[in-house]
Amino acid sequence: MEATAAQYTGQLQNVSVVYNIYRIVLPLVLLITYITNPEAAQLGSLDDTLFIQVCAAYAIFGVILTFVAPIGGGLFSHQHILTGTLILDILAITLLVYTSEGVSSGLGLLLIVTIASGSILIRGRISTFVAAVAALSVMYSELYLALAFEDAPNQFVQAGILGIILFATSLYIQSLSDRFYKAALLADKQAMDIIDLEKLNNEIIQRMRTGVVVVNANSKVLSMNSAAKSTLETILTPDSESPIELLLPEALKEQLSLWKINPKRQPQPIVIPGTSKQVQINFAFLNPESDSDVLIFIEDNRQIVQRVRQMKLASLGRLTASIAHEVRNPLGAISHASQLLKESESVADDDKRMIEIILDHCNRVNMIIEDVLDASRHDDTSSTKVIMKDWLEQFIENYKATRQGEHDIELEINPEEIEVNVITTQLEQVLNNLFENGLRYSEKETGKSTLTVVGGIDDKQHDQQPYLNIIDNGAGISEEEEAQLFEPFHTTEATGTGLGLYISKELCEANQSQLVYERTDDGKSCFSIYFSHPDRSIT
Repeated sequence: MEATAAQYTGQLQNVSVVYNIYRIVLPLVLLITYITNPEAAQLGSLDDTLFIQVCAAYAIFGVILTFVAPIGGGLFSHQHILTGTLILDILAITLLVYTSEGVSSGLGLLLIVTIASGSILIRGRISTFVAAVAALSVMYSELYLALAFEDAPNQFVQAGILGIILFATSLYIQSLSDRFYKAALLADKQAMDIIDLEKLNNEIIQRMRTGVVVVNANSKVLSMNSAAKSTLETILTPDSESPIELLLPEALKEQLSLWKINPKRQPQPIVIPGTSKQVQINFAFLNPESDSDVLIFIEDNRQIVQRVRQMKLASLGRLTASIAHEVRNPLGAISHASQLLKESESVADDDKRMIEIILDHCNRVNMIIEDVLDASRHDDTSSTKVIMKDWLEQFIENYKATRQGEHDIELEINPEEIEVNVITTQLEQVLNNLFENGLRYSEKETGKSTLTVVGGIDDKQHDQQPYLNIIDNGAGISEEEEAQLFEPFHTTEATGTGLGLYISKELCEANQSQLVYERTDDGKSCFSIYFSHPDRSIT
């Protein structure tokens, strides 16, 4: 509103300057006209001396206001002072009308300009008061002429009409001024709203976690937000022609070119060179109706994967809740019946051993259900830091003790002091599944139940990421099956449920680890677990 008031005041000052010029030019034009051709016009016909004096005084008055107004600052914009100057204008023009034998001279119409200017410069009822003063002045002038001179023409009707015109002019100009002022207020409010909205949009864009980059047709970066700058700052290159401007990196430029050829194509995630950041990029034209500048959205692919994982965990939670209800009831009945048989004196010792196996597996199934529920709830408050070699030696010893048959499991950890931060019960569940699969496929392919477990540090990662490889001697997995390897309920076994690897992958991700399938250099199947850095807590 303050901006509008200042703008409106500036426009009024312009009107005031133009009117001051009018104050100077009008009497000079009248004076020159009178001097050059005194007989051709009615100017000053009643009192030429007074006519010349009024013209000179009026011109001087205009000159004084023109030079004094800038010095006086806002003094001459005050309504009362403006009203006083306008009344002096009315007085001067009325005297000119009087000296020229009244309104028949036509000089009375000059008051319309004064009233119109006054209605613009002064808002409110005061401008109507100025119009009333002008109308009364004209009427008084005509009355004085009628009384002072016996042969004076009767011009009261013309004076009345002029007064009506002056009032109508005042009211009409006031209406236009009010509408203009309200329109200016509305325009200013809309402009302020647009500015505020632009600031808000800029603030939102700058605070977005998704990177936003605007590039032109020449792949020059026009603008980018903070997220995009932090992601691309290491690979942005300055323009050779203008070092201040930045060019789009080659990796993104190639994806952009492919997208322009086929906008429906979904760009693949790319890895930022020199970093471990993997980003998903999307493109959109700034103006869809033309080949304009392009918006590039850059999103951390880990966040996308994390959101997908959360949705999968939500689905897993609903699944395991129904499984737990359906499985625990018969499992409880089996466990209870087995305990009653174990306590019976008529059961042979060999049968009691079978009952113990039943009870052990009931407890194991119950533990599996609990672990799956924990994974779906992401309940990871029990994470601990363990030395990988010591923990795996104990785990392998326990695993062999609880399994029938001969199992050859080789363990190699280098360096031996590697530590990992894990939820041990969940890692045990993962390794139980991977060990069982590996030993079974090795025996099926070679006739021997063998497995190789290798642990170490991945030197390719800048943060020295620990890993664990479980390598078997099985036939391996085809490329078609590999694509669906970790999908729930996908299995190649007739008796399998297809949940083992799916749950194992979810449990690894709950430990901020990554479970992947790959082949060794000699073609053997290998499931690798890449652990988070041991100094990072699981959150």
